[in-house]
Amino acid sequence: MPFRFGLIGAGAVADTHVLAMRVLPDVQAVAVADVNQARARALAERHGIPEVYESADALLANSHVDAVDILTPHDLHLHAVRAAAKAGKHVLVEKAMAHTVAAADEMIEVCRARGVTLGVIFQNRFSAAGCALRQAVESGSLGHIFLASVSVKVQRSAEYYRRAPWRGQRPGGGVLMINAIHTLDLLQWVVGMPKRVLGRKATAVHSIDAEDLAVGLLELDGAGTAVLQATTAAIPEIPPELEIHGDRGTAAVFDSRGYLGFWSSTLDQPRPLPERWSLYASHFHEQEATIPTQASPEPHAENIRDFVAAVREGRPPMVDGPEARKALVIVDALRRSAQRNAWVEIA
Repeated sequence: MPFRFGLIGAGAVADTHVLAMRVLPDVQAVAVADVNQARARALAERHGIPEVYESADALLANSHVDAVDILTPHDLHLHAVRAAAKAGKHVLVEKAMAHTVAAADEMIEVCRARGVTLGVIFQNRFSAAGCALRQAVESGSLGHIFLASVSVKVQRSAEYYRRAPWRGQRPGGGVLMINAIHTLDLLQWVVGMPKRVLGRKATAVHSIDAEDLAVGLLELDGAGTAVLQATTAAIPEIPPELEIHGDRGTAAVFDSRGYLGFWSSTLDQPRPLPERWSLYASHFHEQEATIPTQASPEPHAENIRDFVAAVREGRPPMVDGPEARKALVIVDALRRSAQRNAWVEIA
């Protein structure tokens, strides 16, 4: 029997989720609920979703729904998760899992108490490049990791924030919570949680309440440091990038499409600098042209596949509540650091 999802929220990311579900032969999107009925009906018509509801409560009363996929603004996640867990539905949540760490903790606890599975979308962990990056670090191929770089320099228009005002409101919106959190999650998944952070943030360009610019230093275990640069005002937009530098080489993931570049060390080889750079270049393949803001459904599909398997097998998904909470903790620490103008320890 197919695994049946009900979608709570029919906003911009819903199309990507439904397309990802269609990749999976035993998964179906069978219902959608949104306060904007026109938007919900349009999504249903585009993808052949048979049932449209005016409220999440009405959808949750559908006995044919095995799990809900929560795609609402971040500050509405907790309410939806409470209701879903009470109805006995398993829960998949789009990142960020909540607008605060306290809300995330309550989501984890309510799902545990009700015996339902809680999973979160962090699809970059399921891209071929993300997995290869982690393997390169864990295998020791890069040697001692001493530096990492998180670069998220995207372009979001004034209309982007007008169309969904929550994107520019604290604490659920802003470049850290909406955009940089993906790459910060990949960073901590690959090299571990930072010990402490120093953050700075500003509203530099857009007329919004939350930050559209953030920078930070993240102290890693083993005397390594990560550097963060993030903005929604870059012209032109540059695909997000995560670089990991070790004393034997560098690996980098470019774009959410999942491209991995790898350069091995040649410093022990007696060659002049131009020849060494030629050797570096021989390990590099230019990525194909992409639309930087277009998400690919394939990593989402793998994320959803693992969640469905976890429910069926009675195990935690790879990105469960405690795992997804980690990136939220980093974002929260960076924001608190910026407010205090001081380093913030991460327990």
